[in-house]
Amino acid sequence: MKYASALYTLCTLVLLSFVPQLSRAQHLDSMINVYGERFPQEKVHLHFDKALYNPGETIWFKAYLFSGLLPSAISHNFYTELIDPATGKVLQRKITPIFEGSTAGSFDLPLTLTNTSLTFRAYTTWMLNFDTAFVYTKNIRIVGKNALTDKKPAENKSSIKFFPEGGDMITELSNPVAFKAVDSYGFPVNVVKGAVKNSKGAVVTNFTSLHDGMGKFDLEPQPNTTYYAEWQDDKGKTYKTDLPAARPAGALLQMIGSDKLLSFVIKRSNNVTPENQRFYLVGNMYQQLVYKATINLSNNFMTSGTIPLAELPSGILEMTLFNSNWQPMAERIVFINKEDYLFDAAINVGVKNVNKRGKNVITVEVPDTLRSNLSISVTDAVMADKGEDNIISRLLLSGDLKGYVHEPSYYFNVVDDSTRYYLDLVMLTNGWRRFKWQDLAAGKFPEIKYPRDNYLSLKGEVLGVPSSQIAAGSSINAFMEAKDSSRQFFALPLDSRGQFKEEGLIFFDTVRVYYQFNKDKRLTERATVSFNNGTLRGQSTLPLDSAWRIPIPMDTSALNRSKYIAAEAARIRPEIEKQVKTLEAVTVRAKQKSQKDLMDEKYARGLFSGGDAISFDMVNDPFAQSATNIFQYLQGRVAGLQINMGGANGPTLSWRQSATSLFLDEMPVDASMIQNLPVSDIAYVKAFRPPFFGASGGGSGGAIAIYTRKGNDAKASNASIPGGMEKNLLAGYAALKEFYAPDHSKEAALYDAPDVRTTLYWSPYLLTDKSNRRVTITFYNNDVSKRIKVVMEGMNEEGRLTRVEKLLE
Repeated sequence: MKYASALYTLCTLVLLSFVPQLSRAQHLDSMINVYGERFPQEKVHLHFDKALYNPGETIWFKAYLFSGLLPSAISHNFYTELIDPATGKVLQRKITPIFEGSTAGSFDLPLTLTNTSLTFRAYTTWMLNFDTAFVYTKNIRIVGKNALTDKKPAENKSSIKFFPEGGDMITELSNPVAFKAVDSYGFPVNVVKGAVKNSKGAVVTNFTSLHDGMGKFDLEPQPNTTYYAEWQDDKGKTYKTDLPAARPAGALLQMIGSDKLLSFVIKRSNNVTPENQRFYLVGNMYQQLVYKATINLSNNFMTSGTIPLAELPSGILEMTLFNSNWQPMAERIVFINKEDYLFDAAINVGVKNVNKRGKNVITVEVPDTLRSNLSISVTDAVMADKGEDNIISRLLLSGDLKGYVHEPSYYFNVVDDSTRYYLDLVMLTNGWRRFKWQDLAAGKFPEIKYPRDNYLSLKGEVLGVPSSQIAAGSSINAFMEAKDSSRQFFALPLDSRGQFKEEGLIFFDTVRVYYQFNKDKRLTERATVSFNNGTLRGQSTLPLDSAWRIPIPMDTSALNRSKYIAAEAARIRPEIEKQVKTLEAVTVRAKQKSQKDLMDEKYARGLFSGGDAISFDMVNDPFAQSATNIFQYLQGRVAGLQINMGGANGPTLSWRQSATSLFLDEMPVDASMIQNLPVSDIAYVKAFRPPFFGASGGGSGGAIAIYTRKGNDAKASNASIPGGMEKNLLAGYAALKEFYAPDHSKEAALYDAPDVRTTLYWSPYLLTDKSNRRVTITFYNNDVSKRIKVVMEGMNEEGRLTRVEKLLE
């Protein structure tokens, strides 16, 4: 059975005692599934190139978005922000497009940056409709040449919290109570020990932490009695903390798990009303109902049962105990770890050379035939990401829990009885994504303030004239011109309010929009048109969050190495600037690029750049101009591509029995929109062999990308915008930046300045499939690193994950 399909298999249960189902029960069941279908949650993991940065460096990142067990198809725009944690001021903000559940970008840190840390915040607008506690944030350490060694705060008090299993202690019912001890910043206190005493000062039980300040003990509260704990932290300081008050009556839910079986125990008080003698036990995973049992405790006070795990996937299972009126009585989360979330990937070292500017060659290999989407970073080992919260732990664990989880990847590195037990302590001591059961029972859904987006828009409204003066059926003719002179034309119909909207656009940096009214051109002079790109306008300052001020632990070697790199970079910067000026006057003889390579650099961007494609230079092909249209031109020129010119709605294209996607200037179009496009207006065509990740659904039928002429390739007749058109500026996605990795075998004679880069290689998109399972990477060491760390993370089309680390030394 496929990993993702396991979610939708409902466990078949042996009911402990049959009770007729109430309509309210059926309603709540259906509401859980409706909620999951209409309001699926997104979560995100970010792979950064390294763990800490110097002023003047670039933060490179790749984002992986999931919904349930699969890459998310909900959102198309991804928002990232760099925040000053001391003031809440948003220092930089970028928007990038999401393809196949992933996106990538970068932030350039100014040389004048004085912060010792920055907060990285990432989200989609869909996430903002729900609990914003699950919006991604990460504190990033910034180290300048004069950075000071970390000092522990003078006052760093320990504290402890107690968490009865299921939510409450009930008098005269024995129940486990978990605890978690942390310092002032939320980091675990390594060892705590103490005693629980009753209100008379008598010792009831003793306790000792087992892992990261966590542990548990059993307690049976007595009527009219309160309890407190006297305990010591790892510094020997003594504290006194009250335990939560016990309720006089109610029900308890206990969960006991192993790698193959999950058991539950349900207890109730003797002095309960009839509605608290019959119960429903409901389990949900990934917002889908996966378990339900009806339980009759009319004649006894306790029962137990088992939950089969064979058909459930790995992840957090939420169990809720309801009384017969469907009021929640107890709740518990458990983690199911079947290690079924991984796919195989390997990093093989072909050439290793950690000497000064040594050449290294590695090969990424994915034996699976499924499409995979990977990112890879190569850095100085001291500066590298330590992987405390990696793609596996983030998407399966910490991304679903409220509060700080210390080094969550620990629970997945080695899965044995000890780590399973320690992970269950995490489940007992952290909050999670909960349904609001009262709202769900009442049929109340979340308010959707931000609907699902569809990339960028060309939207706006006509201002300055009454809508009555705008003739019915009016529209605006608009040209969008990018900085590279490429253009797109739009006919934008106006509604009764003088508003218009064109969705699903992808453009980068800043574009010029020229417009004109098509029916009454005099309106161009009398009216003003307001344009926007449809994205969320971010706040310039955000409310302060205490989590932003948590210090970032860093060992002395990392701090010293980063200070040295910052100082060296500052020292050689004038030398580099001088060298650059010198190189501007030098003529370098290099291998001449082909005309098609030059066309690809000029026209193709992002996922359309390079790739497994057949290219056609239409500008310099004398046969191109004789073709009636682009489809006639392509017939017989691309092996495997089938073109049927007689389709009812225009030509139809297929490749390997799947429909072929079409793009005009990297915008998705259908055949009818381009069959009449003059071939003389086309500069460049790329036929991408299947699969093509830039297409919706993974492009199993490949793709044809058509580029209209621009710049020097543009025809003279198209060189100017029609007269009488007004101009607006419109922001697009963040401008693309390519990672620069020097080739020291070619540049050594020209570039003698010291190389102190700590990120040696970064690629956010390594794509593999059944016909391309290996990717070879070449990079050069810097002048100072002796140990190099390679980190690769990624996902495949079924939602399985991988993280691979390789150390070169």
